[in-house]
Amino acid sequence: MHKDMPETPRREIKAAALILNRAGDVLLVEPHGSGGMTLPGGKAMQNEPPHMAVTRKVRDGTGLEVVPARFLVVDTVPGNIHEDEWESTNFVFYCGIVDFSAPHVADAGKLKRYQWAEPARLTDYTGGEQLRRIRESLGVLDVGSTTQYLFLGARVDVRVNGAVRALS
Repeated sequence: MHKDMPETPRREIKAAALILNRAGDVLLVEPHGSGGMTLPGGKAMQNEPPHMAVTRKVRDGTGLEVVPARFLVVDTVPGNIHEDEWESTNFVFYCGIVDFSAPHVADAGKLKRYQWAEPARLTDYTGGEQLRRIRESLGVLDVGSTTQYLFLGARVDVRVNGAVRALS
């Protein structure tokens, strides 16, 4: 590469599942080595589309067989080349309601624990962009609005004909 050219951005695709129980609680998991609880899912493999990655990652981590029923949000998170953080694009899919209280954790080596969290108590388990991403996903699902585009877990507002609206 030419010395004046910037380094090729390091990017990864991630896919997460919004899974609910009959009470409307959200399934959260805590992978080993992570900083907190997240929606189940993870990184896509090379050339693997996000809708297939979420099915594989949820099955591998929890034992649940899910099929994405609806695409809710896409969230772009910039990386920091000096701190070895990769830029990521995070896709969140609604994967339905499960009828039992405990997923079968397929490989105890991948997950520390799981938790069903009431939407009003999500802050007890997660925060930052993950919390905002979950809340936006629940909002899209509840209202039935269009897929939302997020940046660092927050809606991106654009001005269209003088009016400000969320980019969707």
